[in-house]
Amino acid sequence: MKITDALLGGFFLCLGAVMFWQAAHFPSFGGQPYGAALLPSILAVGFMIAGVMLVLRDLRARRTAGGPLLALQADLKDGGAPALLAVIGNVAAHIWLTPRIGYLPVSIVALSVLFLTLRLRPWVAVVLAIGTTLACWWLFAGLLRVPLPRGFLDGVL
Repeated sequence: MKITDALLGGFFLCLGAVMFWQAAHFPSFGGQPYGAALLPSILAVGFMIAGVMLVLRDLRARRTAGGPLLALQADLKDGGAPALLAVIGNVAAHIWLTPRIGYLPVSIVALSVLFLTLRLRPWVAVVLAIGTTLACWWLFAGLLRVPLPRGFLDGVL
């Protein structure tokens, strides 16, 4: 079954609103201009913007083509099964391998696999994976001071 983008967008819009409302109740840090609510609020706004964009795109397409809100179709067709397995495998790899090996190597390999599943060229996949991983490391470990597992890189970083 395929759900239209309008319903999915409405879900993300509501989810973002609830996230934003919940984040408003997070405590603030003394002496800092931002607190624990900053990142969840940014994510909530992103969810709401994406939800509105999905709803508008679907309504614009529906105005010309029409169609049902729910359409029964074959699930996971057109290469969806390998993509689903890649996502589930990446989540499992992060859970089990990150504490042992470290965030940086696991994330680089995991993102490379995901990008290759999207049929990117190998060098583009690796460069994007390294850049994205380093950006996330800087955001969480550097800016937000969230300790990420270093694994075998403990003495290096």
